[in-house]
Amino acid sequence: MFKDGDILLCKGSGIVPSLIKWGTESVYSHVSVIASAQLGLIIEAIPEGGVRAISVKNYKTPYDIYRVKSNHQFNLIGVISYLIKMLARKYDYPIKLAAKLIMRKFQLLKLFGLKLFGNKNAADQLQENNDFFCSELCYDAFFVGGGLDIVPQIGDAEVTSPSDIAESPVLERIS
Repeated sequence: MFKDGDILLCKGSGIVPSLIKWGTESVYSHVSVIASAQLGLIIEAIPEGGVRAISVKNYKTPYDIYRVKSNHQFNLIGVISYLIKMLARKYDYPIKLAAKLIMRKFQLLKLFGLKLFGNKNAADQLQENNDFFCSELCYDAFFVGGGLDIVPQIGDAEVTSPSDIAESPVLERIS
């Protein structure tokens, strides 16, 4: 079913996923990438700890599977290598986890509020000043690691959302 490099677009619930879905007018709130189909291993970026690897068997969030269309070439080994390199990435937060989560939620509210009221440039600038988002990790893995712009309609990792990835002309939903 899975292939290495498949993208899982997730339909999370809760406050932050609901804000993301609302702010992007999408059913998707999160993105992860299959690093090893054989092992059932995904790599994702999450606010509660940065970039991590997890077994898809332990993944509780409903998702749809997207794959790069066969007429697009990319370096799959480069994508997976990039994701693995990011696993060592540490976030240097000076405050405790609880405060970080509250701040992240506040920033998401501000981000989507700016987008809602038409100030996309300010919203994009706010997002650029934050750490890795899940969709940014996915974009960078394919662009930097694999040599493929998976969201040519956006063209900037720091403002790419799960919705943008779902709407990509380079990808197709396979389930």
